[in-house]
Amino acid sequence: MKAVRFTGPREVKYEDVEKPKIKSNEILIKVKAVGICGTDMELYSGEMPYIKKGLTKYPLIPGHEWSGEIVEVGSEVPRFSVGEKVTSDVSIGCGKCDMCKIGRYNLCPNRVVVGSYKNKDGAFAEYIKLPYRHVYRLPDSMSYEEAALIEPAATASYGVMKGDIDYGSTVLIIGDGPIGQLSMQCAKVAGASKVFIVGSWDEKLEIAKSTGADAVMHYKKDDVLDKINELTNGKGVDVVIESSGSPKAFNQSLEAVKPGGKVVLLSIYPTSEFMAQINSVVTKDADLIGVLASPNAFKPTIDLMESGRINVKPLISHKYELKDAEKAIKMIENKEECRLKAILIP
Repeated sequence: MKAVRFTGPREVKYEDVEKPKIKSNEILIKVKAVGICGTDMELYSGEMPYIKKGLTKYPLIPGHEWSGEIVEVGSEVPRFSVGEKVTSDVSIGCGKCDMCKIGRYNLCPNRVVVGSYKNKDGAFAEYIKLPYRHVYRLPDSMSYEEAALIEPAATASYGVMKGDIDYGSTVLIIGDGPIGQLSMQCAKVAGASKVFIVGSWDEKLEIAKSTGADAVMHYKKDDVLDKINELTNGKGVDVVIESSGSPKAFNQSLEAVKPGGKVVLLSIYPTSEFMAQINSVVTKDADLIGVLASPNAFKPTIDLMESGRINVKPLISHKYELKDAEKAIKMIENKEECRLKAILIP
């Protein structure tokens, strides 16, 4: 089969690799669409912590935001059939450890991560195989391109769930990329009364407004903290979701949250140390919440997307054939165009 592999930092090859062979508990899927994520870009550049720590090594097939069609099922696989539309979790647990038994398979000590951690082959390829327990059936009404955004939407959903956002909450989203945009939509679904979003592209902020944001701020044009004080009558917001990975944004989160509020981190930060105003967490008696992947969030996210309450269509900004993956990656790296989600079509 054809696949895109990263063979070293900033080295991309479109080449023939062996087609996966499934075990009795696995499903083989023909990939129909796969998104390019910030994690994929870090794997490409060599800046991904998994690469730096030796937990993932070149060469590897990236890609964890995907959808496809079942072409083969193992002899011990129940419920699934050839021809069905599916996607899967990104964190694949062993199914036997204490963490897996309580549903926190994203923390399984034996886990692999699709397209990255421990070199589990990803979806920048014509085919991918997964254990059936991590696979989810998709509605016929959902396009493959939309379904490729289930994973980032599920990550946003999980962040909202961990942040305990509920009826009447005020929420600040920092970051206007796909995770930020989807976090905004999920917060509204959860019942937030006001959701504000900070970003750096006017075009992206316009999309955020069209999909439900109550106010938008451009970090190069607006004083974010002054604006938040104005919008909340000086109280601060109940919850901040930080999705940009910027140390500056992290500190803004601590300043923008109200006393007793919550800061949800949906980013990986630079591995080098940075000055954090951590005392604000203490003096505000605030909760600082980390989010890893999206355990148990896929099914409700799929249902919300099917009902139209989460709308990913406006976020699909670019489409490329799989063979043009390097071209797509260069476009993203060089910030040549305003981009939300670029999709590869094998």
